[in-house]
Amino acid sequence: MTKLPLLFGRSELVEGNGFLARVIVSGQALLSEEDGQFWTEGVAPGGFAAAGATREASLAKFCEEFALVLFDIAAEASGFESFKEEVEQFFRGVNAEVLSEWNRAVEEVRAGHVDVGAWRRWGRAQSCAGPAQW
Repeated sequence: MTKLPLLFGRSELVEGNGFLARVIVSGQALLSEEDGQFWTEGVAPGGFAAAGATREASLAKFCEEFALVLFDIAAEASGFESFKEEVEQFFRGVNAEVLSEWNRAVEEVRAGHVDVGAWRRWGRAQSCAGPAQW
């Protein structure tokens, strides 16, 4: 099973109770293929994942899930300060189990066991809807 460690950047515009905020994050994710299904799991921030029939579908769903987390936090926040505090807490969250897998995947790439040439070309051509970088 191939696992690819990803570094990603996202920018989302989020509206809440009396505020509008642009949330920008740089994070880590792990893309893997398992039994014909592709999974993208959040490492840092952690706590969310998405599956798809293709790499593209998995990444697109992952971006949607990230945005939904922010929208949920905004909907529950009483105001901007509350939103800011909750988002910062979410960003501090690390999925330790997936981080271990991510670190192993990095070592596999460094050891030359994963042909990143094809992945690198693929990754540069892909993006989520809206402003994003992979």
